[in-house]
Amino acid sequence: MAAIMTVARVLLVLILAVLGVATRAVAGGLVYTANMESGTISVVDADSLKVIATIDARGHRTRDLSLAPDQSRLFVTNMHNGTLTVVDTATREVVATIPTGKMAHATSVTPDGKQVWVVNGAEEYLTVVDAASLKISARVSLGEIIGAGYLWFSPDGARAYVTSPRRGTVSVVDVTSRKVVETVEVGRGPTVIQVTSDGRRIWGTDTGGDQIYALDGPSNRILGKLTVGRAPDHLAIVGERLFVTIAGTDEVAVVGDDATGQVNVTGRIKVGGKPRGIWPSADGKRLYVVREGTNDLMVIDVAGQKVIAIIPVGRSPVAVVAAR
Repeated sequence: MAAIMTVARVLLVLILAVLGVATRAVAGGLVYTANMESGTISVVDADSLKVIATIDARGHRTRDLSLAPDQSRLFVTNMHNGTLTVVDTATREVVATIPTGKMAHATSVTPDGKQVWVVNGAEEYLTVVDAASLKISARVSLGEIIGAGYLWFSPDGARAYVTSPRRGTVSVVDVTSRKVVETVEVGRGPTVIQVTSDGRRIWGTDTGGDQIYALDGPSNRILGKLTVGRAPDHLAIVGERLFVTIAGTDEVAVVGDDATGQVNVTGRIKVGGKPRGIWPSADGKRLYVVREGTNDLMVIDVAGQKVIAIIPVGRSPVAVVAAR
């Protein structure tokens, strides 16, 4: 077992050496939080660290956020309603509410900005929305209900990686044909997933367990796993470190090279309040963490790994995106 873990950690060294995740672009100078129980989006000024607006998401159990590459629109899912809400980031007005399917959970925009994909946790398909017309243009069959999963696109937009908490898998979808080309078993209850900027590594959290995992992009095989704590949730990369919110122990785990040169948990930031979504500032100096249990946005100084601000937002914030 020790030998297996050593190999896994060595493989994770390779993963963290190719940092620079292809993050979704967001509107400048602002931080957005999805407040699940309020059904709202809080808009926080990144300089004053104050809420400057609250947007009605026009739904219930507001869950995930993504922004268009040109930063002109914010896309928000509402699980209870099964809808995707579209917000004009300049006016902060809702310009469309689109029914996508039961339990609309997560959303992501293709790198070219032409399509918005939605994971419907209680349907057997993903919904594809045309970003120009804001009309549903297609469905992607997954074969069965996957649960409250997430998705992320490869940097070239050729593939989408979709997690299934119900099946413990990642489905690899060819974007052009909209067909599942491979399904990879990764662990118990995988949720959040991301792809490195060169597309060579895909990694995510086993929220139903206590590990993070990594896949090789070209082959889609598992490279390794690392135990980080009970119920790991969202992920963020800053420099050569990975930060993981651990909802089960109310902390943010810091993953990087330890004293022996192996990748391991090198620190833990006690944050309390059931941390969920996490996102780095554009300069990498801050982490924004939403705490579902205390209804706020916590700001962490990366260098000192200390909390520098706590900002009340809506009820049960679960996701956040920050300006670049």
